[in-house]
Amino acid sequence: MALILLTVVIDLIGFGIVLPILPLWAQHFGAGAAVIGILSATYSLMQVIFAPLWGRLSDRVGRRPVILVTLAGSCISAFMIGIAHTIVLLFVARIINGISGASYATAQAYVADITTTEGRARGMGLIGAAFGIGFIIGPALGALLSLISSSTPFFFASGLAALNLVLAWRLLPESRRPGSVTAPMGRFAMMRHALTSRRLAPLVWMSFLATFAFVGMEATFALLGSDRFGYGPATMGMLFAYVGVAAALGQGFLVGRVVARYGEVRVMVWGLGGTAVGLAVLAAAFNVFVVLVALAILGVFSGLAFATISALISHAAPVDMQGGVLGVAASASGLARVGGPIVAGVLFEYINPSAPLVIGALITAACVVVATRTVLRPAAA
Repeated sequence: MALILLTVVIDLIGFGIVLPILPLWAQHFGAGAAVIGILSATYSLMQVIFAPLWGRLSDRVGRRPVILVTLAGSCISAFMIGIAHTIVLLFVARIINGISGASYATAQAYVADITTTEGRARGMGLIGAAFGIGFIIGPALGALLSLISSSTPFFFASGLAALNLVLAWRLLPESRRPGSVTAPMGRFAMMRHALTSRRLAPLVWMSFLATFAFVGMEATFALLGSDRFGYGPATMGMLFAYVGVAAALGQGFLVGRVVARYGEVRVMVWGLGGTAVGLAVLAAAFNVFVVLVALAILGVFSGLAFATISALISHAAPVDMQGGVLGVAASASGLARVGGPIVAGVLFEYINPSAPLVIGALITAACVVVATRTVLRPAAA
């Protein structure tokens, strides 16, 4: 567990280094806001396409080879961004980066392999916490490195991915036991099963909707902070770090304890309900104290929701389809990350600055109703 968590943290630090600086780097080559938006969406689009493929492949050949290949892809893509001299090369690098970043489901499948049924939610929570830690450290480190030169953060991220590759190659063992069965279903049959199965489909769709609501907040919160409170980039950076710490607390510290006492299904319902409350309070916030309370609620309860949804998807998936099914769920979340910011931006500009948060709260509240009827009641029965 420690080794796979270390791998995820290092990988996400490298990703976080690149993320906030890439738009400015693209501007250096004459890209406008629309092109930069497409460049950013390219990453999520590649995740939508490749997450099920990597997960499916890891079911067949093992988790370790897939993780090593994707770490190599992260190293190459960051280096290509650093040496890029045209916007076309940036797009090629971003495509490779998105393909490599689609391995998150493989890391989740690795955790599913090495945890017991009782410890699955805690394991998924730790992966989510590692994800959050990488996002907290990466942007700050990228900002410091950019003081050296514009390309230094990308070369550092490439070197970090290379180090991660070496460590994983030397230390990370294969989690699939020798002689494990391989997935009997074809790729499209597996995807259809995940999206229509009575046990799996509600969980996958809830993952999509909850992610859609959450990324709508991520995409527009900085605009809301500037519009309503006059917050600048430094303040918004600290607030995003704050919600990241709250989410890491929920996923890494609380989820294992509350699941052990109340069960994954109840904690998932509470997590979705708390996320809806956090979004609603944030929409109505009128001073920094209310903003901090809302972000704390949102961070902790969204952490509980996403960790338990992933754990329940893993439980519902056949043992020989863990990677493939978790890949479909990651693909659904990636699709939400493509569409969520677009819809939230339209709502913010043409309806009301609070509209993305209000709609997000309503969507997440609907998830609570669906979870209660399709997951909680059958589980209780």
